[in-house]
Amino acid sequence: MMEFQYRDKYVATDEPIIIGLPHEPARMENYEEVDTLLGGQMEDIIREDVLSTEFSTVTTTGVTIQRDYRKVIAVGLGKIEALDPVRLSEALGRMFQFLKDTDTVRGQILLDTFPVDIDLLAETMAIMAEVSVYEFNTYKTNQPPLFSEEAVFSITSRTDIEDRMSRYRKVGEGIVMARNFSETPPNIMTPEHMADKIAAVFRSHPHVTGEVKNDEVLEEEGYGLITAVGKASQSKPRLVTIEYRHPEAKGYRPIALVGKGITFDTGGYSIKTKTGMPEMKYDMSGAANVVGMIHAISEMGLPVHVIGVVALAENMVDGNAMRPDDVYVSHSGQSVEIKNTDAEGRLVLGDAVFHASQYAPSLIMDFATLTGAVVAALGTERTGVFTNKDAAFLTPLVEMTKYTGEEVWHLPISDIEEKNVRQSQVADLTNHVEKPGRASFAACFIKQFANGTPWIHFDIAGTGTSDKETPYGPKGATGVMIRTIVKLFETGNVHE
Repeated sequence: MMEFQYRDKYVATDEPIIIGLPHEPARMENYEEVDTLLGGQMEDIIREDVLSTEFSTVTTTGVTIQRDYRKVIAVGLGKIEALDPVRLSEALGRMFQFLKDTDTVRGQILLDTFPVDIDLLAETMAIMAEVSVYEFNTYKTNQPPLFSEEAVFSITSRTDIEDRMSRYRKVGEGIVMARNFSETPPNIMTPEHMADKIAAVFRSHPHVTGEVKNDEVLEEEGYGLITAVGKASQSKPRLVTIEYRHPEAKGYRPIALVGKGITFDTGGYSIKTKTGMPEMKYDMSGAANVVGMIHAISEMGLPVHVIGVVALAENMVDGNAMRPDDVYVSHSGQSVEIKNTDAEGRLVLGDAVFHASQYAPSLIMDFATLTGAVVAALGTERTGVFTNKDAAFLTPLVEMTKYTGEEVWHLPISDIEEKNVRQSQVADLTNHVEKPGRASFAACFIKQFANGTPWIHFDIAGTGTSDKETPYGPKGATGVMIRTIVKLFETGNVHE
């Protein structure tokens, strides 16, 4: 955990000086001040590669200020014209990771050395301070803390940015919260435990109310799909609804956020392989990310109305498990033939999306680690998005991802999928076909439960986790789309 103090000018202390270093250092707002701190040697220091301007490279040197030695830490920013919000995030992420790796617990960060919009800089720095140094080590014994002692950094800027940084740390906290949910071992993060944890998170949040349906209620009220998926587990399913209604949003229709929460996925009788089953604890990342979104939205006090629906189940195998060829009736009344028990995420989302539609939202967005097919199509750097509207409907979302760096790619749903999803001879719908285009088929299946509401589906199977460290954090859960969705709510660029 890092804490920040705020100053309006540089103060001579023994703390390291932390700066951004663009290719054109003379364009820094406080170039002369920094050059003076470096003994008038900035150009020589850069020319001799003592400090590097290469993008996201962190270098250090020592200088003498008033006969006292001071350490200087510089993160290269590259060309100023190329320093967009995404590259700024990456540079700051590498800077904070360097501070963590070198156990640097004090320093003065001179914000005026970063030649970008000060509001963007404050927002990005606040978020990256949370996510870039994230660690999940709850179950390690004798694990050292993130820093050897409390880390406190001074933020030096001529502009008052304390409130803005405090505000955007809430976004970072939402991402960290989602990652913590996703990283927790599945023997602990059962549907019941996750529902209890969600209730605990929002118990003290202003303007938030909630409801948890247990397995008995779900069965009684006709949530046949989530019941079918979760009935083989000793840890029974839950459906959690979180409603955040700010007083200033009175009279506005809500926007629904729906998350797939399969706390562990064996595949059921269509069982996964020995290489396919590890890391299936992450199959609830869509649900975790929805929780993180609503946490950030409510903590920031955004004047909006949001319905969060989290469908929680564990897909296991026993004598009571759903089987291929079974037929179950959804909460919408549509019957579904099961052809693959490993196509369970679309089932729980069917009930959850229809449940969300009962709140008469202006838009439903669902988030799910749904298909391997989307990874085959788009890799691990892009989230697949689908909608029951035209491509123009996605324009605000696509534009926002250019700001946040969470790239999306629009994939189709057409008459091909509409026909395939109805090819069952014994039920209204089937949950699986042995044909190409399975990501589109899965999305089309969920679409059948949107109840005519404008709808966007995010398949985060490739982006919900990372297989390597990045400037945004370590290998593991990413909290993808949280920053984008919260920013859409903040700017008002969501459909009403």
